[in-house]
Amino acid sequence: MLSVLALLAPAAGIAYLGAVSYRDEKGAVNAQQERQRQAALAIAGRIDRAIGETLDAVDRTIDSGGDRVDTPLGRYWFWIDGDGQLKRPRIVQAMEPPVSLSRGCAFGLEDCVRELTTRQGRLAKLHAAQAAEGAGAWTDARRQYTQLASADDTGPAALLGLARVLGKLGDAKGADAQLAELDRRFPDRNFEGVPVKLATAVLRAQSPDALLALAEQIVGGAFDVDAIVKVGVLTRLRERLAADLPPALAARRAALDERMAELRNLARMAAGLADDVPELVHTATASWRGHAAAHQAGRILIYRRRPDNTVTGIAVDAHMLEAAAGHENSDDVALHVRPLVLPTGAKGPPDQRELERIPLGEALSDLSLALVNPQSDPDPLDDIIRGRSRRHVVFTSALALALGLGLLAMIRGAARARELAQLKSDFVSTVSHELKTPLTSIRMFAEMLEQGVAQGDQAKMHRYHGVIVQESQRLGLLIANLLDYAQIEKGTRRYTPTREQAGELARHAVTTFEALRGEGPRNPIEVEVSSDASVMVDRDVVVQALLNLVSNAAKYGGEHPIEVRVAADDLMASISVTDHGPGIPAHEQARIFREFYRAPEAYRSGVEGTGLGLALVKRHIEALGGTVEVASTIGQGATFTIRLPREAA
Repeated sequence: MLSVLALLAPAAGIAYLGAVSYRDEKGAVNAQQERQRQAALAIAGRIDRAIGETLDAVDRTIDSGGDRVDTPLGRYWFWIDGDGQLKRPRIVQAMEPPVSLSRGCAFGLEDCVRELTTRQGRLAKLHAAQAAEGAGAWTDARRQYTQLASADDTGPAALLGLARVLGKLGDAKGADAQLAELDRRFPDRNFEGVPVKLATAVLRAQSPDALLALAEQIVGGAFDVDAIVKVGVLTRLRERLAADLPPALAARRAALDERMAELRNLARMAAGLADDVPELVHTATASWRGHAAAHQAGRILIYRRRPDNTVTGIAVDAHMLEAAAGHENSDDVALHVRPLVLPTGAKGPPDQRELERIPLGEALSDLSLALVNPQSDPDPLDDIIRGRSRRHVVFTSALALALGLGLLAMIRGAARARELAQLKSDFVSTVSHELKTPLTSIRMFAEMLEQGVAQGDQAKMHRYHGVIVQESQRLGLLIANLLDYAQIEKGTRRYTPTREQAGELARHAVTTFEALRGEGPRNPIEVEVSSDASVMVDRDVVVQALLNLVSNAAKYGGEHPIEVRVAADDLMASISVTDHGPGIPAHEQARIFREFYRAPEAYRSGVEGTGLGLALVKRHIEALGGTVEVASTIGQGATFTIRLPREAA
């Protein structure tokens, strides 16, 4: 039954593990996919909240009259008034209108023609002065600018040019005076969208510190100009800065470069919004929605209508939305995972693995959010499957090993059962012979006495009686062994310990054996007690065990002497029996203590035996708390040692 269980238990375990593995692996994969989906939904929710918060911040900025929205998505915001005009960012301002024909023509057509001709002549002289300035003819340019400075139409450009020329000629005071005159006479004029105040400030700034200070004022909104004009002026100022600046000024220039990049984006947005404004005004509702910019690839316009019927919004791109989502620990569903905003239906970068994709909602129907990680990193689903597969392989291997061991145990059990059956068969045959031999002798000599074969010869009668007694004792010892084995197998053998001396037990066993031996050649038995000790044992059991050992030594030792030695140490008393027979091979020394087993050499020697003697010795001595050991060398005999615990003091 144990062999069958050894096979069925691992087989059932493997079948159960297979079913559970499939279920658990499927559940683990579904759980990981759900974690990825929940992470994507959480990121999309944070993007949605960031957009709503930014639009609220835009409304607050408009209501407070501010210019900046301090949120990650509020860098490029816009505002369309109720008339559908883009108020922020402003479109490039137009150049000053040409001189009207009706201006100064109150005295008739001839005066108008004369005035127009005069003005055209002054414009021609202005162009000539600018050409002279460009050619480096400073004196000629100064003269022509001076002649044109008093006129209302050419005055702003002439004063500005005159200030530039005087600066080239080294007349700083004269240049500053011309700029002051320009500020006084034409404070509201501009040069192609550049206010007079800004133009004069640019000319006054000469040192790197002054140039950077003016640039910072422009970026900070000190001058009311649109983004494109700011970028143009800042670019001119940036060109006038030296390449090598002190560390402090270099840091200010780097910060200026960052702001210029933002202004360029704002300028491009302003230019691109012009065509989108009608669509935004037409489709805006109280709830925000997204719209792809018409002329700017990748730009998303998110907008809504305010209660005052104006439209506000922000211009963002995918990277800005990804950054606005931020990061939370729940996002880490895989190694190096990150969100990616993509147009709906578009594929991500080829070096990125898409783990999950969800739409960003009805308001941003053209966009979707994907969770990706590098292709070089492990796929979390594969990692889960591999991890569980490794555990399954370990469990399955262990069960397969158990199955193999069970099969081996079954094979060995079957072999042992077959061997035991053969041994029992041999045992029955041997016991039959062992019982028959002394019975035959007893019967034969008893019949001889009955028939008067001795004819009153006392010596013969004594010898016949001795044979009968000896064979009876031999038969009794054999029957005692059989009864002991039967009681041990049933578990009914009981022991009665008494206090005994190890040396006395050895002498008694040898004396008993000598009495049992019949006539004929006898190998001498030497008893040596080097150190005696008191032990608590069952006397009959120990004597019977020693009789078995001495009997075996006499059977296999030939005519060589048998040595019985008694010794003791602090814990154990030992009784050893040594013969000088053929010895026992090392591979047989463990088997000879098994029931019914006899070594092949014992069979070949022709010595009779049941195969129970040594098995009973081992069972009895171990039941008394002792041990039995064997030491043998081929051709030199064998020594069997019984060790018994000494009686406690």
